[in-house]
This record gives sequence, structure tokens and C-alpha cells, in this order.
Amino acid sequence: MAAKSRTIETYEALRQRLLDGVYPPQKKLQIDQISKEMEVSPGAVREALARLTSDGLVVSEPQRGFVTAPISVADLTDLTSVRVEIELNCLRRSIRLGDLEWEGKIKSIWHQLERTPTRSETNPTAFNPRWSDLHAAFHDSLISACDSKWRLKLRDQMFTQAERYRRLLLPYTKIQRDPHEEHKGIAEAVLARDADLACNLLAQHLNKTADILLSSDAPFSDVPRASVQPVANTLTEDQ
Repeated sequence: MAAKSRTIETYEALRQRLLDGVYPPQKKLQIDQISKEMEVSPGAVREALARLTSDGLVVSEPQRGFVTAPISVADLTDLTSVRVEIELNCLRRSIRLGDLEWEGKIKSIWHQLERTPTRSETNPTAFNPRWSDLHAAFHDSLISACDSKWRLKLRDQMFTQAERYRRLLLPYTKIQRDPHEEHKGIAEAVLARDADLACNLLAQHLNKTADILLSSDAPFSDVPRASVQPVANTLTEDQ
């Protein structure tokens, strides 16, 4: 039981490091080195990395072992397109099925999110960890009344991938935005049960994030900077 708990702790710690960009894309992950840094057994690190391959944050390559997943324009574009489709589907279902408790959860988290600084006080090129946690909780709350287990599972997988891109590429971005106003508009539309407006605003929000990242100087592995095209706004009706 203790060994299993330690493996879980190692997995969660490594996952956080990968999301925060501590390990750059396509970096070889040295099991012995990580084991010493985190003061855990190599076996715990190996199991954690194997689990992280399922999350798409780590890749297992022949002759190289475990490496951090690459980032590319093609992947981010495809991820955003599919994410918008799934996220809006979940949101429409959530708006239709959500009760007063669901509304209260959104209001509570939004209240905390709008009063939390976005950037870290010690590192202006990084997100405030508390804001990142609340940001994830806010987006989770919007779709938490959705009744489709598989849609939610797919949505969570894509959220994790998008979060890695967002945090990893923050230092490269040049375009400023007001996430508080964007979140406020989405929350108000959701609570008003205006599904069309809420989905429109959420699609704009997700696509804007991708567009900002795609226009950055980030080290994408595939396409020259001049070839990068913005992600098209995508609206999907509930099927």
C-alpha cells in the first residue's frame, strides 16, 4: 500500500512538472536522475512515467526510453478543433440538466477566480498556481452537470493537453488578453441558461487561447512560423 501511494504521489508530482513546462518538449527523462531528485525508487518513477504516457504527456521511444511529448502546430490545431466540439456538447447538456446546486458551484468558483491574480508574484512569466487550480475548477464546473461519462472523459483528456500547451507557451506569448472578462461573459450566459450565447463565448475563448499560442515564438516542431494560421471559430450543436 505504501509503495502504491508513493507511486501515485510521484505520478502527480511529475504530471505537475510536465504541465508547468519544467521539462521542455522532447526532453529525455532520466529515471535515475528523477529518482534522486524526488527521493523515490526508480520503480516508482518508471511506473509514473508509464502512466503519464496514457495521459499523452510522455512518449516512450525505442532506444531513448521516456521523453516529454513534443508540441506542434498541427497537434495544437487539431486538439483545439476537437476540444471545442466536445466541450460545447458537454456544456449544452450541462445547461439543460444543471440544477441549483450546479449554479451555486459555478458562482462560488467564479467568485474566487475573479479575485485571484493570474500571474505568479515571483515569476511574471508563469501562472499563479492558485489561479490555475481555480481556472480548471471553473471550466470543470460549467460542464459538471453533463450526463455523458465518455464525453466527460474525452473532455478531461483534452483539457489536460490544452493546459500543458497554455502553461508551457506562456513565456513566448506576445498578445495580452483579459481572461476575467471572458470568464465573466461565459459564466453569466451559462447561468442565464442561454446555451447558444454560452457556447459561442466558450468557443471564442478556447480558440483565442490557441490563436495566441500559435502566433507566439514557441518552439513548435513542425511548421515554419510564417505558415501558422489561426484556428477557425467552431460552433457545434448538441447531437
